[in-house]
Amino acid sequence: EQVCEPFQMAPGVYYVGTTYVGSYLLDTGDGLILIDQAFAESVYLILESVRKLGFDPMDIKMLLVSHGHLDHCGGTRLLQEYTKAKVYMSKEDYQMMKEHPEWVYFDYENRIDFEPDAFYDDEHPIKLGSMEIRTVLTPGHTPGTTSFFFDVKDGTGKSFHCGLHGGVGLNTLAPEFYEKWPGWPEDLLEKFKNSLNMLMGETVDITLPSHPNQVPVLDKAGTYKEDQNPFVNPEAWPELLKARLDMANKLA
Repeated sequence: EQVCEPFQMAPGVYYVGTTYVGSYLLDTGDGLILIDQAFAESVYLILESVRKLGFDPMDIKMLLVSHGHLDHCGGTRLLQEYTKAKVYMSKEDYQMMKEHPEWVYFDYENRIDFEPDAFYDDEHPIKLGSMEIRTVLTPGHTPGTTSFFFDVKDGTGKSFHCGLHGGVGLNTLAPEFYEKWPGWPEDLLEKFKNSLNMLMGETVDITLPSHPNQVPVLDKAGTYKEDQNPFVNPEAWPELLKARLDMANKLA
C-alpha cells in the first residue's frame, strides 16, 4: 500500500507523494508547482493529497520532471491535460524518451507519453510567484537527471535553502543494467560521481528526497511547526551525497 497522507515540510512546501516516490507541491502565492508526477496509477492520490491540503489542483501552473523514469513522469501527461500546467524537463531526458522509450518505461506496459512545453535552462531559474527554482543538470541516474534548489521564508523572514537531488539511484549504473539494456551510455557512472562532487558544496537546510527511503521524512509527517521544523537538517544533504558517492566508487 503506497497511500500516504500529505504533509508540510517547509513554508509553502508540501509532500504529496506516496510511500514509494516523492512528489512535492510548492505554493508560490501565484499558483502551484508540482515537482514529479509519479506513476500514472497514483495520479488520483496526488490530486487527493493536493485537495486534502486545501489547494485546488487546477491552480497547478507548472509540472517539473526530475528525470525520465516512469515512477517520476508516468503521470505527467494525465496531470498536464487535467490542469493545463506547463511541463518542464531536461533536453537530455526528452531525447532519451524519444529515442529509447524502453529506458523510461522498462518492461512496464502502462506507457503514457507526454510532450514538455519547455526545457530546463540552468542559467535561467524557473520563476513563479515567490518561488525561484534553480535547476542543475546532474546526470548519472539518467542522462538528464535534474536537481532543484530554492529558498523559502518563514513568517519571521528567516530563509531556508531547500534541495532536491533529481535521482541518486545506482540501479541504472550496475553491470546487470548495462547487460539488460544495450546502448545505455557508458559514461554515466563517471558523470554521476562528478555531479555528486559538484553538489557537495551546496548548503541545504531541508533535503527533499526523490524517494522517501533515501532521507527519512515520512516518520516526521504531521509534526511541522514553523518555529520548530523537524525537516531542517543541514547534515542530511552531505550524508546522502557521500553515501551515494561511496556506493558509486564501489561500482567502478
